[in-house]
Amino acid sequence: MKEHEIRPQDLLNRYLELSALDARSCFTEDSRQDVSCVACGNDKPSFQFDKHGFSYVQCKSCGTLYLSPRPSAEAYEQFYRDSVSSQYWADVFFPAVAEVRREKIFRPRVEKLAQICTDHDFTVERLVDIGAGYGIFLDEWKKCFADVDAVAVEPSTSLASECRAKGLRVVESVAENAGGLDNFADLVVCFEVLEHVTDPLAFMNILKGMTRPGGYVFISTLCIDGFDLQMLWEKSTQISPPHHINILSVDGFKRLFSRAGLVDVEISTPGQLDVDIVRNVSESDSSLLVGQRFIKSLVENDVTASMFQSFLSENCLSSHAWVLGKNPI
Repeated sequence: MKEHEIRPQDLLNRYLELSALDARSCFTEDSRQDVSCVACGNDKPSFQFDKHGFSYVQCKSCGTLYLSPRPSAEAYEQFYRDSVSSQYWADVFFPAVAEVRREKIFRPRVEKLAQICTDHDFTVERLVDIGAGYGIFLDEWKKCFADVDAVAVEPSTSLASECRAKGLRVVESVAENAGGLDNFADLVVCFEVLEHVTDPLAFMNILKGMTRPGGYVFISTLCIDGFDLQMLWEKSTQISPPHHINILSVDGFKRLFSRAGLVDVEISTPGQLDVDIVRNVSESDSSLLVGQRFIKSLVENDVTASMFQSFLSENCLSSHAWVLGKNPI
């Protein structure tokens, strides 16, 4: 998989332009408040950089990068409901890549998660997808497991309609307000949502509350320990306020899941794009790898680039993380 296949450059550039405009037009400075580390709760962060009028700090304890000060949850709810960039993502960007992502991301994701379930010797009879979007994951899962009771939790009216069109049971709400799902699921999944939420600990507690004792919570999200994020830092398009505001470290994931009362936490980074992302940026920014002769030789050679990406993925050094935790019995 290559970055351009799931994030075409012209669409990505337009999305980033709109996000930058929304960052300045949808929020006011005086409504923001400092927050403790969203992963471990430490309250002594180190300032890192400003981007589009927002400040990112890094936790001195667990290494998590996060937005602080940050707008209120209410301001963010309005932003995701009304902003131009959010509408562009839902109406233009994602539809253009939906079927490519089905093949490259969602179908392999179903296969890998099903294998994880087998490895942990548990059967998924009830499944909840938080932030289900177009419902592609659940659609693919039901192709393999037709009898599963699958629920899509999706706050967007247009995306909830897409889920219903696929025959899915839908709760049209944010996770915080989704009723009737207490202790419901054998497995709760949440793909690329944690980086957006204003209070990750409260969010994880909600996901745990939807999971039966002995069930599992699974998330995928960005990881700040990953190669491309460490190399690019504030230049990374994945660090994109006001959308991506929490980028946890591996240690941060462990601490967050523990604070939420989840046990037997397993973390992997099966990302495939770190090297390709750095290579793409270096082609447009010749200063990126100045003085980095070894890194330059790794990423510019197709053979070593592939081997290096495998090394990153296998050693929790990719910027795409999978985290699994168990709700104790």
